[in-house]
Amino acid sequence: MRILIRPVQSVWRWSFDLKRTNMRFRVHRLIAIAVILLNINALMAAEKLSPIDQKVAEKISFRADVWPIVKRHCWGCHSGAGPKGGLNMDTVADMLKGGDSGPLFAPGKADDSLLVEMIIGDEPEMPQQKPPLSAAKINILRGWVHAGAKDDSVASDKQLSIRIPEKYRFAPAITSVAMSADGKQIAAAVRSEIVLITVEGDAPPRRVATTSDLVTHVEFSPDGKTVAACGGAPARYGRVQFFNVADGKQVLSRDVGHDTLFRGNFSPDGKNIALGGADGAVHIVPFDAKTPLRKFDLHSDWVLDVAYTPDGKMLVSGSRDKATKISSVETGKLLRSVDSSSELISSVATDANFAISAGRARLPISFELKIALQGVQVSGAGNGARPISRRAQYAKNMEGQPGIVLDLAISGDRKVIAIAGAYGDVRTYNIANRQRTALITNVPAPIYGVAMNQDATRLVLGSKSGQVQIYQLPEAKLIKSISPVPVQAPAEVASQ
Repeated sequence: MRILIRPVQSVWRWSFDLKRTNMRFRVHRLIAIAVILLNINALMAAEKLSPIDQKVAEKISFRADVWPIVKRHCWGCHSGAGPKGGLNMDTVADMLKGGDSGPLFAPGKADDSLLVEMIIGDEPEMPQQKPPLSAAKINILRGWVHAGAKDDSVASDKQLSIRIPEKYRFAPAITSVAMSADGKQIAAAVRSEIVLITVEGDAPPRRVATTSDLVTHVEFSPDGKTVAACGGAPARYGRVQFFNVADGKQVLSRDVGHDTLFRGNFSPDGKNIALGGADGAVHIVPFDAKTPLRKFDLHSDWVLDVAYTPDGKMLVSGSRDKATKISSVETGKLLRSVDSSSELISSVATDANFAISAGRARLPISFELKIALQGVQVSGAGNGARPISRRAQYAKNMEGQPGIVLDLAISGDRKVIAIAGAYGDVRTYNIANRQRTALITNVPAPIYGVAMNQDATRLVLGSKSGQVQIYQLPEAKLIKSISPVPVQAPAEVASQ
């Protein structure tokens, strides 16, 4: 009897355990479904957009409020000649045109737009591989589209007031200098104006007003008849203005992008000037209003300087992304990143054989182009294949500098280079052998700009102190020191 009862008890217990297990499974399943539903509700609540305040939306400015968001989060991928998805976001007109997926938005229909759809949610599609936009930024974009997506960029650019005082309260810094090939004319960038200075004689400086908030680069054309003033206004426009040296009158003005331009170089034939941009691109600006602008997207951060090779076929560019790159002028394509520094590159120069870059690392380096541009060699095979670095063969260190290098200048004959920066001297070197040829000491530091004439017999520098100094080389003899703009006397400043 006991033998019979025990199996029955075992079966009953197994059946009870199975029912209990099934019950637990069903309970757990119900709980899981409830959690999923709650999460879906939470996501739907998160997706639910708050009402737009009409009065607040109407006050949103594209240039002041929307453009900084676009530039920070969208512009890196959606600008230039080949934007991702065919969507260019350089201008409001480009955004209205849309890309491969259709229009980005329709004015007045914010929450029905592709723009809003792609930036909201727990894991939004845009920006790709980056943190989602904050709720505040999303609401700015929504409000702007809701209020009609008005474009105030042109109006605000025209309304930008450039004030050039008759007299400055304090001596303004010289941001860039240039010297004509014959060494007789100097151009100095002083805030929103350029000043033309005659080296010989007592002719007073000629002040030429620009429409840039800051002029970052000045340069004479190869024939010496024209001077280019390059700069712009932060988060508004880049601008290049060409002036006749003889009478100071503007010949041409061209706007480039939406931010200030940096240093660059005239092409050897004088038909174009290449400049660095805050968008990580090299911009080619023709000295002809009918010839289109060109843009080479080469760097991931500000391009601080650009230089043409003597044959005009290649460009050397240095950037805040710490890279020195060589690109083709004909195609705009990158030929080689010749160096990746540990610090930003502030200036570059080149002759027929070498590209030279320098910056915060204090150590200028020359790169032998013939070797640097040879094909990349590979060691190993299959998954073990690795490119052979040739840097040790083409990179040649120059003399270390006492401080951060801020500017390089090369003579017109491409034989001598001058190096200046955040320290009190200027040094010149023979490019071929990297040997020092002159040393100018006790100059006002930091030096923001340096330039030389055709045969490196004259050098000009501009400093934060507001002084322009001209030297005879290689003797390092001071020819002239001048404050290019009028500055109020201490008594005049005190009385105000």
